[in-house]
Amino acid sequence: MDRHLTRILLIEDDEEDYILLQKLLAKIPAARYDVQWERTYEDGLAQMLAGEHDICMLDYMLGEHNGIDLIRIARSLDYIRPIVLLTGASDGDEIDIQALQAGADDYITKGQMQGELLQRVIRYAIERKKAEIEREKLLSEQFATRELEKRRSEFISMVVHELKTPLTSLKGYAQLLRKRYVPGTNEQIARLAERMDSQVNKLTGLVDDFLDVTRITAGKLQFREEYFEFDALVNEIIEELRPTTERHTICREGTTGQTIWGDRIRIGQVITNFLSNAIKYAPETDRILVKTSSDGSTVTLSVQDFGPGVPEEEQANVFSPFYRLEDLRTSTASGLGLGLHIAAEIIRRQEGQIWLESEEGKGATFSFTLPLDREHSTLLGDEADSVEQAT
Repeated sequence: MDRHLTRILLIEDDEEDYILLQKLLAKIPAARYDVQWERTYEDGLAQMLAGEHDICMLDYMLGEHNGIDLIRIARSLDYIRPIVLLTGASDGDEIDIQALQAGADDYITKGQMQGELLQRVIRYAIERKKAEIEREKLLSEQFATRELEKRRSEFISMVVHELKTPLTSLKGYAQLLRKRYVPGTNEQIARLAERMDSQVNKLTGLVDDFLDVTRITAGKLQFREEYFEFDALVNEIIEELRPTTERHTICREGTTGQTIWGDRIRIGQVITNFLSNAIKYAPETDRILVKTSSDGSTVTLSVQDFGPGVPEEEQANVFSPFYRLEDLRTSTASGLGLGLHIAAEIIRRQEGQIWLESEEGKGATFSFTLPLDREHSTLLGDEADSVEQAT
């Protein structure tokens, strides 16, 4: 098996030192080296920038020039390969520190050069430089990704802001028309105003979803938490959504009798999403079942529809952003596939769990569970940590 060839650029004005290095390298077992020798500062710099080698080894003294100056100039010209300085100076001259500060990766005194040490210095310098380049590349990519994400979030926020202003005006005009042309005075205009208001509401919902996704990505999704009656919230949302569907009957099964700590509006957003999806994606059915229960430490809510269901192979994707089952569900369903992703993020940040149970052709049940008193349990956890640290 052919051994890996390491190409060395040697910048050295003393031929005897070049010959000595050649002999030492030839005696190293299980390694192959090819040495390109340059005698002068100028030729050495030119070959460094040409880049046809794996490592550069250069002498501290190069006639009238200084090897450390050559290192500094090469690094300023974006030379990225490892550099090892060869010096005949004693340790007290602090040449090693100057070399490392200039950009050398290692150094070795000529009096200490022998096969094993020389091989180790060469190998470690190459490996360290590779690791350093990979690390810098990764950091650069991460910075570029963060910068791109920041600009994307700023752009979406700007667009959302610009959209919401005219939408607010349109909604105001639609409501004004509905009030002016009440049913019985001009039926056609009243119906058009009602449809306009409905479409504005849909577009406003899409804009709000975009804004929430941007906040999630940026880690800025805000929560305003308080104690509230969970059953009252569920009943409120059911009553709000009942007028939006003429076909479906929304049935309530079970109560929790619990007061929980959390963001009432955000949790209500999740329940609304579950019910809206059940209405939207099961249009040929006539019943939606909302189940609630409590085990004393958590509350659980499930919304069950009796529509086409979700194939097993697709279920892992339903909480992903922009994911929709358009081929299996009604093509008239609007939306961007953001609602369930936002719902999952809200429940996760409220320290709950969210999941789907479905069998194709037999409907789908979306559920979440939330702790009752997360504020109190968090405080107890902090106190326990403090006690543990104190002991």
